[in-house]
Order: sequence, then structure tokens, then C-alpha cells
Amino acid sequence: MSDTSISRGKANGGKPDLTAIRDDLDALKTDLGALLKYAKNGAVDDVSDEAKRLYGKLSAQSGELYGKLSAQSGETLETVTRQIEENPLASLLIAFGVGFIFARILSR
Repeated sequence: MSDTSISRGKANGGKPDLTAIRDDLDALKTDLGALLKYAKNGAVDDVSDEAKRLYGKLSAQSGELYGKLSAQSGETLETVTRQIEENPLASLLIAFGVGFIFARILSR
């Protein structure tokens, strides 16, 4: 309770003034509302900042992963192309065999 309400209560024979208590409760209610609003806004801001940080980190990691996969797929394509050029008959027979197996599986 504030100093003014204590002094008012003493002026009324030691009993607290009801209006002073009501004023103090109203002030407390207002302060509590402002505190809760501040805490809520702070929490929302913190979550928003964390989400932005994680999005940036995820974006950077996905860019790195895309670069690695792109380079690796290019190397794999070069390797397969080189194998086909070096052994065209074996490559043709392998492709025919794989196609035949898939056709048998899909026809069931």
C-alpha cells in the first residue's frame, strides 16, 4: 500500500480508508495489466527473432547442401557417361536387363 493511503488511514482513527484501498487496487490492476502486456510482447518478439535466426541458418544450410548435391550429381553424370562411352555394349545389355525386370514387375 502506498504512503498516502497509510497516512489517510491513520487520519481516520487507524482504519484504512476504503477509497484509498480501492485506488491502490486499481493502480495494482493497471500495473499488472501493463506488466503482462510487456511480458507478452517481449515473448513474442523473442520467438520472432529466434524464428528469423533459424530461418536464416536453415536457408544457408540448404544452399550449401544444394551446392554439394549439384556438384556430386555432376560428377556422377560424368562417371556414368564415361562408363557408357568405354563399354557401350555392356551398358546396352545392362539397360535392357533392367528394363526387362521392371517390365516384368509392373505387368503383375
